[in-house]
Amino acid sequence: MRRLVAATILVALAACGGADNSAPGPSPQSPPTTIGVPDSAPTSAPTAPTTSSVVTPRSSASQYPTTTVAPSNTGDVSYTVRDIGRLSAAVDVVERDTADGFVYVVSRLGTVERWRNDGTRIDRVLDVTASTTGGGERGLLGLAFRRGGSGDWAAYVNMTDSSDDTIIVRHDVTTDGKISPSGTIILTIDQPYSNHNGGDLRVGPDGMLYIATGDGGSAGDPERRARDLSSLLGKILRIDPSRTGYTVPRDNPHVGVAGARPEIWSIGLRNPWRFSFGEGGDLWVADVGQGEIEEVSVARARTGFPGGRGVDFGWSAWEGTRRYNQDQLAPAALAPAAEYDHGGGRCSISGAAVGTERAVPGRAGWFFYGDYCSGDLWASLVVDGGKTRTETVADDLDELTAVRTTSAGLWVTTLSGAVLRVSTRPG
Repeated sequence: MRRLVAATILVALAACGGADNSAPGPSPQSPPTTIGVPDSAPTSAPTAPTTSSVVTPRSSASQYPTTTVAPSNTGDVSYTVRDIGRLSAAVDVVERDTADGFVYVVSRLGTVERWRNDGTRIDRVLDVTASTTGGGERGLLGLAFRRGGSGDWAAYVNMTDSSDDTIIVRHDVTTDGKISPSGTIILTIDQPYSNHNGGDLRVGPDGMLYIATGDGGSAGDPERRARDLSSLLGKILRIDPSRTGYTVPRDNPHVGVAGARPEIWSIGLRNPWRFSFGEGGDLWVADVGQGEIEEVSVARARTGFPGGRGVDFGWSAWEGTRRYNQDQLAPAALAPAAEYDHGGGRCSISGAAVGTERAVPGRAGWFFYGDYCSGDLWASLVVDGGKTRTETVADDLDELTAVRTTSAGLWVTTLSGAVLRVSTRPG
């Protein structure tokens, strides 16, 4: 039975340190351990790793500001979760335009459907099942829309192809929101293993296309790709797409750096399955952990740039706040805003939604995320003094794959096919 919890918990700032595998895990109903949120990137770009026995702890939060968008309400709220429809292997809900009155529901199996906000199915607008495997961590993984200068729309799909490599495919979109069945591959990324494909992509507040990639897979980042500036794996990428390809924005942090891929925006990620931009341009990332720690990170927007420019998220030198690969250095790594271990049946973080007053009244600026195995769903807000307020929204949600906000509300998808709507009320 699904249980809804309205109580809030104020969690003090935790110190950053190395691995401690003896610590007991949280109970199934307790919220994640939270630590303070540092600001965005160091002023200098991250460099390729070198081997050393010197370990620099990750930054504490006390030296950084805590938020860029003031929360609209920090009073208590209660949550209601409604099952509004089903799509097998649902992994995402995407809104093209607030004026549409409908959303796109994405299935990992290779289909995209349009639904009205009440869950009524309109039609199927894309079917790429013949071009992808759709199993494990592969398939149709992400969808984003971008409006051109002349008002025309394009859809961008992040998927694995029949060779299990990542492809980003551009599709034309009609005025009324139908996606052309034929598309153009604008980027291909070779995947050495079948897992850790990332899969998300978002159009940022600057109009650029941001793409999340995993570290290539297997376990433990065996080829150390997440910190390798010559590899697109384990990164957030930023490109300016066109009808047939893309260009690299000149203000990307590694443009002109010898040996570096200029598409790279951020480094040091293991498997960033879902990420989002907040209203102020902050970049929130839910990065799936190796075997101990799941983490939420936020990279603050800076003047002229969305969050994440030149940021090092720490993997595989760090798994959360625990030291991981000793041969990897990350002295300027961004510490997570929240982390939790695998106690209570937890295994893999799913995000990533930033609340707005329209979507989640009373929770603007809060970050919503959950765990795939336990089905716990949480909301967290960084508050003054380096503390994070975290509350449990619901639990037992069954193979939770994504948490998203649209202008119509907060959505949750599950691999078993349930598509859920979450609403709030005061008290």
